[in-house]
Amino acid sequence: MSFQNQPFVRLTDPAKDAGPLFDVCKKTVGPALRAGIPNLIAPYIWNVPYLRLCPEYCFSVDDGDGNAVGYVICAPNTAEFVTKWREEYLPVLESLDPLLKQPEMDPPADWSLDITLGVLQLLYNPEDMLHAVCPRLLEEYPAHLHIDILPEYQRRGFGKMLMEALWGRLRVAGIGGLHLVMEGRNVDAERFYKAIGYSRFDEVVDEGKSGELGKDVNGNLWMVKKL
Repeated sequence: MSFQNQPFVRLTDPAKDAGPLFDVCKKTVGPALRAGIPNLIAPYIWNVPYLRLCPEYCFSVDDGDGNAVGYVICAPNTAEFVTKWREEYLPVLESLDPLLKQPEMDPPADWSLDITLGVLQLLYNPEDMLHAVCPRLLEEYPAHLHIDILPEYQRRGFGKMLMEALWGRLRVAGIGGLHLVMEGRNVDAERFYKAIGYSRFDEVVDEGKSGELGKDVNGNLWMVKKL
């Protein structure tokens, strides 16, 4: 694939980039969420709130023609972000899309039977990001991030460039550490994160079921980095 202009990393402009980044999230979300209503809801969890609540910590890959084709988005203080999510974001959800009506929260959804209910419950439970089973995670690594890039722009160095832009912004703000949660079976992703300085959180956090460091009860990995 050829490019007339050189892609580069820049600060995200929510007014201009919200639509394209919404689409990036839909196209790169986990396989189980890439179709139907769950695919339409997913960006409202893993993209939209970051652009609305902390845009100064969001960076995009620009294709060289002004189009955002990838992003890293970050909450610099997860606990404060959860409060904003509940107080500022949840009240406007239904005005953003009628699909986002608050579901019954009890009992918890069985994701193998009803993915739509599962993602809606997750949307309305930002406290899940606090990882209450292990307070030390947020004490040492208070920021958290999500990163997604369209396939045709992957493996070209933009992931590292996005991370470096974010790390710089966090260091200026005095943030000492950050974390991310990734699908535990994605070996390539774990290899990438380790290559740029992340490591698994150094505790067993799945109640001893696996005995593996940094693997939670859902099989996800907690990757962390000091700044």
